[in-house]
Amino acid sequence: MNTNDLLIELRKFVLIKSGLRNIDPAHCKIISEYVFQETKNYVSETTIKRFFGFANTLHKFSLFTLNSLSQYIGYNDWDSFCKDKENQTTSVQSIWQDLRLKAHAITEISLIAQKNNSGVPFNATANRSFFYPDFDYFLKNNYQFTTISAQPGQGKSILLAHMVEYFFLSENALYKNDIVLMINSTSINTIIQNGDTLKDWFLKEFKFGSLSELISFFKKNPEKREGRFIIIVDGIDEHLGRSNYFKTFIDFLYSIEENSFVKLVFGLRTNSWINLQPAIYGSASLTKAWYTGLFYDQETLSNVPSLNADEVLYTLSHIENKIINRADVSTPLLTQFKTPFWLQVYFKLKEENHHLELSNPLLCYELISYFLEKRVFLAKKSTEKVFLLKKISDCISEGNKKLRVSKEKILSYINCYPDAYEELLHAGIIIEEKRLSTTIPTEIVRFLNDDIYTYFLFIQITDKFDYKPCKLFFEHILSNFPGQTSLRDHILNWAIRFCITRNEISALKNIFRLPFANSEKNKAFDFICYVSKYELSKPNSNFNKLSIGIDFIDIMASGRTMSNLYKETIKTISENVLNEDVQIMLHIIECNVNLIDVDKIALANTMQLLKRNYKRLNELFPINPYDLILYFYNNLVNKPNESKTLEEKIVKLCQEIDQSKPQKNEEITSAEILSYRLVLITLFSQKSYAECHRFIMAILSKYPNIFYVRYSVFSPFLLLHLGQTYIKLNYFKKAQRIIQFVDKIISSDYTYYTNFILAGFSVLKANFYNATNNYEQALIETNTGLAITAKNNFKMFEISLLLNKIEILKHTEESEEVSNVIKELLNFLTVHKLSMPDYSNLSSHEFEHTFKILKSYRRHQNL
Repeated sequence: MNTNDLLIELRKFVLIKSGLRNIDPAHCKIISEYVFQETKNYVSETTIKRFFGFANTLHKFSLFTLNSLSQYIGYNDWDSFCKDKENQTTSVQSIWQDLRLKAHAITEISLIAQKNNSGVPFNATANRSFFYPDFDYFLKNNYQFTTISAQPGQGKSILLAHMVEYFFLSENALYKNDIVLMINSTSINTIIQNGDTLKDWFLKEFKFGSLSELISFFKKNPEKREGRFIIIVDGIDEHLGRSNYFKTFIDFLYSIEENSFVKLVFGLRTNSWINLQPAIYGSASLTKAWYTGLFYDQETLSNVPSLNADEVLYTLSHIENKIINRADVSTPLLTQFKTPFWLQVYFKLKEENHHLELSNPLLCYELISYFLEKRVFLAKKSTEKVFLLKKISDCISEGNKKLRVSKEKILSYINCYPDAYEELLHAGIIIEEKRLSTTIPTEIVRFLNDDIYTYFLFIQITDKFDYKPCKLFFEHILSNFPGQTSLRDHILNWAIRFCITRNEISALKNIFRLPFANSEKNKAFDFICYVSKYELSKPNSNFNKLSIGIDFIDIMASGRTMSNLYKETIKTISENVLNEDVQIMLHIIECNVNLIDVDKIALANTMQLLKRNYKRLNELFPINPYDLILYFYNNLVNKPNESKTLEEKIVKLCQEIDQSKPQKNEEITSAEILSYRLVLITLFSQKSYAECHRFIMAILSKYPNIFYVRYSVFSPFLLLHLGQTYIKLNYFKKAQRIIQFVDKIISSDYTYYTNFILAGFSVLKANFYNATNNYEQALIETNTGLAITAKNNFKMFEISLLLNKIEILKHTEESEEVSNVIKELLNFLTVHKLSMPDYSNLSSHEFEHTFKILKSYRRHQNL
């Protein structure tokens, strides 16, 4: 028996002695302890891992290790074990079965290494069974070899491991009598380190001088062949990069005799395949013998498709130990995970940080950052690598299908740092391909994916502005990246993450002040919420409990979107911030949200927190917001209000504002915005429409250009309120002008407005058309508004619009439809367990009687 056979036997007996049928890395520590208990010799866990193939073997095993393991299974030493095995009578078995057993032992070790290099637990990886019929066709037909070729990170090695198990090794394997020999980089490195050539190794293991010799033997002795001999070679790309190994490999392909029973499978990266392909196309026999497969893409030279959504969700469900559906994963993340490599990065990142949510779009950026930090910024030659990646991203242009650059254009940079470039290629961060569609085939270079390219584009912007995200920084993004494109969205998201991680929150205001499109502003606002929540959960973040200040409040107050994300962000940060003034302001925003949600319980809880700071509220705000919120709370729970004192405070505030000197729009504070909102909806709820008009005019006196603000939702909020006030005062022409003006500013793409504003605008238009007896148009606007409120869960507006719809229909002959809408309203209130507060009734005075009946019915129903 040769040394390798003896080592295989020793492994088998060590497993039997340890009571293990199979082994994984976690068992190695246990075996180390068993050996020490039995022999009092310490063989480390790392050595045991190397012995069983879980780690690379950089040298032969020491005699001490072999003696210790031999003693563990009952022999005096390694020499005694070897002699005993040599003296045992060799079992009489066929040459084929002998080859099968030896190949099986090597394949098992290769398979263990393959599974351990998975990055995601092997049982969590999708088996990609759609590929199996194609591979089966190759096995059964007259082809000599096939390739599983793909870019790094596409999962070719895992696919090969699944196929080896499915076809040859599993309990229900289709072809158990075939010989499968799987060789990977671990196997080849061991052979090289032992000082053998591949030819020497093959002779030692299989007693044939070469594969050609083995083929010739079974051709002459067909009765001794009991199946097929499948050789699978994977992970040799690094070796093929050396000219001597490349030549050996080509010679090996040419030397194989034509036959029907030896099948070769090569797992190769596409850049290795680019170099091999000309050699194959140069030989008619090799071209005929090569099976490209159903999934081979001539353009990319790959036949491993990206994962589909079901395969991604299968792996995520195993990682998370629960069923993950499409709705649980953000769309950009699902797309990113279609490259299996990112699932590996996610698995590693998740082990370090448990605050990540698959529904959070920020995760895409965290994965890229984490990967590049490990593979580039903390790797050897990081300075050279970052320099190269910046230069490559700078030179890249949009090709027919991908973002890429001709290798010729960056050759001078590559020649400066050839080793760093090779390491980037091997790590799979950049990829070389052949562009075959040109007159002369040219080499091109691109990034593993476009998101990494975008990251290095963004890094160049930060360099250009000395890591200071100022107004010019965002103007550069605005002018250098086309609007309404995913590229600009990604750059803006990187910028938001950059600002928040450095706690430069005030810089983010530039996104709203500059003429970015409204959709970009809304997406940016959401992303600010995602990043701020995540950063707050990290232990060493610059954006933390101590550092959150008024700049964050300014953004939250001027961008009230009323989304669930917004509510969660406000609540999360208010519960964690240590600055009491900031916390108070967040509680006021929470109360605003609760009023619109008609949420009595949440409102009462937040009011309890505010009440403790009643005195400080007087100092922070131009009017104490607690008094205003209490008015609405009493309204919600049907308590009478002592409103005279409150009215006096509002009148006094109105006079103070009116007497103020005119100021610029930029000077309005978040405290003012929050107070003015509450005052206006209070006056409107009290039906003090003349006072409401006076208050808006006072604000206009202090801030003459407030209606022309395009970066805050406060401006359209004021306009909508003024329009509603004009309707109540029967100033219909003025109300119409407000509607036309709001229509005009919303049609200007850079105006910042939200779905909440759109819903409010529908309410205004519905009320206007109802008041001017245009019931058909009023109904259209009401239904438009209801579509927005239902989609965005704006409960207060939904009640208002349903009340409005009842009033409109009462003016038509649709009496049956009136009953249906009343049922719809009462059902909505019941399902959501809501009352019907007075402030939700924005309809005309003629509707008061109907509203009281509905409210009375609702109250009676609750009793």
